[in-house]
Amino acid sequence: MQVTSTAANVLAEARQAQELPEEYGVRVFAHADESGEAALALAFAEQPAEGDLVTEQDGTEIYVAPELAEPLAGSTLDVTEGPDGPELTLVPQGDEEQ
Repeated sequence: MQVTSTAANVLAEARQAQELPEEYGVRVFAHADESGEAALALAFAEQPAEGDLVTEQDGTEIYVAPELAEPLAGSTLDVTEGPDGPELTLVPQGDEEQ
């Protein structure tokens, strides 16, 4: 999974707003939403969990859970402007704008 510079900056700002140390990374993992459906989640983590794929973008480490590494390969975490400000968006492989 790739992370755009814009997304890395938004994550860094969120980490700073939560007063977390700069060493904390962002973990991407699967969890069940309110309806029981599988969903992606992001959370700040002090270190990767065992087996996580670790990447770095603009000083922000990204930890991808091992069960998501292959399905998210080639995807890009980006930012779009939503009604309430920036929103993180996962762009599947092949859907990137040219």
